[in-house]
Amino acid sequence: MMKTKLFFALLISTLSLTVFAQPRDMMIKSIELSNTENSFNTVDNLITENGEDFLAFEFSQPEEEFLIQIHPGKDFKQYHFDIKTNSDYEVIDSVYLIEGDYYQSKIRFKRILDNPRLSLKIYAIREDGRTFIIEQALFPIAKMDCDFESNPAESFVGEDTEIKIFSNLPENIKTSNKWLASGNFNYRISKYSHTTQVHLIPTKTGNQNLNLFLDLKRPIRDTAGNLSYRYGPMPIGFNVKSSRLAFLNTIEKSIVYQEKLREEGIEIQLEYHSRLNMETTYRIEAQEKPGGALVAELFVKSRLSNNKVLCILRPYNYHNQAEGFLYIKEGDKPQFVTNFSIIPYTNIEAIKIMREGESWENSNIVYPGENLLIRLEGKSLQRGKFSIEDLIIESGDTLINRNDVIEFNAKVPLTVRRKNLQILNNKQATGKSLTVKEYSEVRPMDYILIDYGAGNRSLTDINGPEFHNKTIQNILIRFDQDKIDSEEMLYGVQSFDLEIRITGSKGQVFEVLNLNKNKVVPGKSSPRHAYYDKNNAITEISLNQYLRKKTYELDDWVKIQMEFKPTDASKAKREDTKTIDIIVQHDFRFDIDVSFPAGLITKKFDGSTGVGNFSGISMAMIAQFSFYQQDKINRFKPYKVGAGFVAINALNFSENAQRDMGVVIIGSLYPTTRDSKMTFPLYFGGGYMLNDGKWLVLLGPGIRVSF
Repeated sequence: MMKTKLFFALLISTLSLTVFAQPRDMMIKSIELSNTENSFNTVDNLITENGEDFLAFEFSQPEEEFLIQIHPGKDFKQYHFDIKTNSDYEVIDSVYLIEGDYYQSKIRFKRILDNPRLSLKIYAIREDGRTFIIEQALFPIAKMDCDFESNPAESFVGEDTEIKIFSNLPENIKTSNKWLASGNFNYRISKYSHTTQVHLIPTKTGNQNLNLFLDLKRPIRDTAGNLSYRYGPMPIGFNVKSSRLAFLNTIEKSIVYQEKLREEGIEIQLEYHSRLNMETTYRIEAQEKPGGALVAELFVKSRLSNNKVLCILRPYNYHNQAEGFLYIKEGDKPQFVTNFSIIPYTNIEAIKIMREGESWENSNIVYPGENLLIRLEGKSLQRGKFSIEDLIIESGDTLINRNDVIEFNAKVPLTVRRKNLQILNNKQATGKSLTVKEYSEVRPMDYILIDYGAGNRSLTDINGPEFHNKTIQNILIRFDQDKIDSEEMLYGVQSFDLEIRITGSKGQVFEVLNLNKNKVVPGKSSPRHAYYDKNNAITEISLNQYLRKKTYELDDWVKIQMEFKPTDASKAKREDTKTIDIIVQHDFRFDIDVSFPAGLITKKFDGSTGVGNFSGISMAMIAQFSFYQQDKINRFKPYKVGAGFVAINALNFSENAQRDMGVVIIGSLYPTTRDSKMTFPLYFGGGYMLNDGKWLVLLGPGIRVSF
């Protein structure tokens, strides 16, 4: 039994892969992107990373326009192809079929530099309306040039020298507030008011040179044609002179401000200088002129053996190195220059989440199995080493790393156990967390099965009224729970309302029953089965458990109407509601008719000639069968068959009336198929007359009264 189930599971998986792989491989022969300089296609410009094929193309502007051409496969030209605006790009021209050979349109990229995954989505629409979405991953390659505004002739030790960087694509250059060291320089790349610049602080006098490399968001091709995420080298050289004020370097480049440090202070090491007095308190300000705001106090304790001095720093205000130098003053007279940052304590103030194709939202809600962008906003975040419990964050996946904002790609494991995922800083809880919620999406009701005596039927397969010609012992509603969730798509716990309406053959309402909030939990094949709330969940509904009049007591042509709809109406669409009708049907009906044939032509088999005699008003009592039309509700076929007694001339009171009683088998034709109490049928049949002892046949009209 287990082997059989495994075989069918593998068969279904193979068929599924075939169905979904075939359109991608055969529907589109190639995709081509063209700008004013070059064209790129999926035949000549594919590159493979992590087992996935990307269409590589070059761009030189952040919102560049591209002409797109879609060449369909030979066997699929009956498909219509379309492209729609989304979060990656904007469609700026209609999609045209050119000369019956290929489709063409224009797109303009929106977030070509910052989008972690850029892809082209093509809609293949069949004549019957069925749509396939074909995704082609894209790999943008920047085409850029960079140069300096000018090289300064000279600089001073410890002073920040800014040099503007000109580029056709400055947005592709990564910037950071973090200072880096190379040779005899400290440097960082920043952006201010749409201008990118490099900040240089020389640490040694004389002719100094630096080969600068720029880190890039999107790669470029180097001189060898290889992809590189660095631009350079860009040589810088100038003469460095001694500072007008002695620059004293500190080992600590950032001090975290805390209220207790205003009194207790923090130990730092400062570069030794002969004019620096021991056991002396200095004032630190952010301006050279007198009267500046107090940034910190510096108490010089003692000289160390490493040519440094040990100091106590008491911070009072914030300071950022990028804002300029700090002046160490004795009174109001500046004595030395230094620079370091006094930054706020690392604190997460807000959490934002962005899902594919959507905008940023203030939320900490995540769902199992999803990939998303997470943004932390706050203070001094660049100093932190953040992680989140159970989340998969690949090293190097950080997109933005600033003091006020950190962004990174994250994946929530499909089998995540915790409901609250703590955000950690250096493995310590920050007090902030993400909340894991289970999916609660409305799934098509193909997981609901109906059994009214004909076996389990999928609710979505029932499209018209269901006629059942046997007694309905019960109606059972069961659930294929393993069908709700899959590895590729989670819907979560389903909840639906059920309204049952039982009406008679003439539309009269017998009973109305509402069974609301029926909770169905995905089966054990679901990756999340163990984590779903199973309280009050059901596995079967038996209608007779709730009906006053049971299904096996219902008369012919009673209709049982069942309407299924999602409990959460705000999530439901019109197609999510399903109504089915089950009708109790029989092939025939047996009843007793009393009729009054008039003007019957009767022919006795007594050797006489002629067509027969006309009778007066007779009376007949017939036990007969009426036959229902198939697939029509309570409609008879226009004939009946039965047997009974006929009293010839029973109501003919003339003196010469010949009365007799006969046993007959008789058929009748009716002018209407409706069940009426009085009709005017046409009779034909034959039988045996009891008085005369003769056989006869009869034909003629009558008046029928049904009981």
